[in-house]
Amino acid sequence: MSNYLASEMISTAITVVIIPILGIITKYIVMLLKSKVTELEQNIHNEKLNKYLNLAEDAIETAVISVNQTFVDTMKKQGTFDENAMEKSFHVAKNKALAIMGSAAVSALKEVYKDLDIWLDNKIEYYVKQNKKGSI
Repeated sequence: MSNYLASEMISTAITVVIIPILGIITKYIVMLLKSKVTELEQNIHNEKLNKYLNLAEDAIETAVISVNQTFVDTMKKQGTFDENAMEKSFHVAKNKALAIMGSAAVSALKEVYKDLDIWLDNKIEYYVKQNKKGSI
């Protein structure tokens, strides 16, 4: 009878204490795993976004230098670089930058910058000024 009583007490203890504790532990493990998955997804998204930002910066810089060397310098030597030529060179640089970036980068950047045109215009102006200073 004492074996039966001990067996029942162990069975009751498992049912009352250990099974609920296992449920609680499982719940916390699932929450921890979900938070780690979310963190990893965020890191992957940030890495991807940083890749596209770097790609965009390089594309803009390349486009500005290219337009300056092929278009602006030629027009300045000919003495025909005026306001219209300046505006045209800006648009040529912008179109080249967008072509170099590609649609995936443009889409990713539109998620971050609500008005990609304003960001792109400002970056082109920045790199034009840097190019004039000789910084790039």
